[in-house]
Amino acid sequence: TVMAGAGVVATAAGADAQVPPAKPGPAFAGVFNPIQNVGNGMCLQPEEGSAADGALVVQAPCNGGIAQGWQQVRFNGNNYGFINQLSGFCVDAFGPAANGTPIIQGECKRISNEEWKASAPLPNVVTLMSRIGFRDTGFCIDVPGAQATNGLAMQIYRCNGTLAQRWVV
Repeated sequence: TVMAGAGVVATAAGADAQVPPAKPGPAFAGVFNPIQNVGNGMCLQPEEGSAADGALVVQAPCNGGIAQGWQQVRFNGNNYGFINQLSGFCVDAFGPAANGTPIIQGECKRISNEEWKASAPLPNVVTLMSRIGFRDTGFCIDVPGAQATNGLAMQIYRCNGTLAQRWVV
């Protein structure tokens, strides 16, 4: 399964944060694409291209690197998980459904904090609402203050329809 392959990826990729885009990807099949913010045009990736469990998910200028590659895994309806191409870890809301909860990459475990409800079927321009507790929380992946700062850590924040919460997935 996809989840079983995640451990292999983390081991094979190591901690090399400077992997060029041309280097072969992970050892599991799939299509990987960037997740790009509509408001500032920046892409999501683990902090400093890290392959570490628990690394913050941050924004950076889009560069086509595998640290910015994400595979969408459809669970049901418009509910998805996202696996990083470099690390094999999943996008995880690390805490409660509350303003400011950080987003990290964590071991893919099929837990509610790793489930996201897209506002439309993917691929599309969407908001991504956290499904903490396997319920619609009303908290979306958000660029804090709609800033265009390189390396800025993402959060969940009350869904508000701003461009800071709109993503090309």
